[in-house]
Amino acid sequence: MTFTATPSSHRFLPALIGGAAGVLIAFVFLIAPVWRLEMLVTQLGLADILSAARPPLGTKARLLLAFGAGAGAGAVVWAAAYLLWGPGGLLARRTPAVRDEADTDYVPAVRRSDRHPDAPPRRPLLAAELGAPPPPPSEDDEEERTLPADLDQPLAAFDPDSMRAVPREPMPIAPMHEPDVEEKGARLPPPDPQNDSIESLLDRLERDAARRKMKRPD
Repeated sequence: MTFTATPSSHRFLPALIGGAAGVLIAFVFLIAPVWRLEMLVTQLGLADILSAARPPLGTKARLLLAFGAGAGAGAVVWAAAYLLWGPGGLLARRTPAVRDEADTDYVPAVRRSDRHPDAPPRRPLLAAELGAPPPPPSEDDEEERTLPADLDQPLAAFDPDSMRAVPREPMPIAPMHEPDVEEKGARLPPPDPQNDSIESLLDRLERDAARRKMKRPD
């Protein structure tokens, strides 16, 4: 069963509680004795952070302390009250979602943490929309076979539809041939170690470049 949180009639109650707590704390700071405020400021270490909070405290420092304490206390109390009595809070009244059977566009309620803009909640799928299930196979459709007398016979002889008696011929593969000498390129004569001078190497390089240039198609 799905439960949904109904908005409370006192939806402004957390804000009122937080505001009242903030005003009360600010009033306490305004009427507190100066020596108590100075002792509190010294213990909290505010005098080391703010120069205006160093004793002796004047009217401006008292107003700033009252405003800061009231705002902080009010914010904390408002947040706690909102988590308890706000929409979806721990103490919020929850009522089960009532579904009308005649309503075909019914969409179930989804928690805020489960919502996603790219996947909105959808209407549940009805069993009638799936159609009638296929009929179960009857016993007449099943073909029973007895065990063959010769258990060593090939499977193709027992069940020709499952295996061929003669395997297929392999697919023909084009024969591989060696490339011609022209495709490989003319082999250069092996170099003579005795004539490995700079002039001979340059001459061989020029002849090789000229030969390749002649074989290059236009």
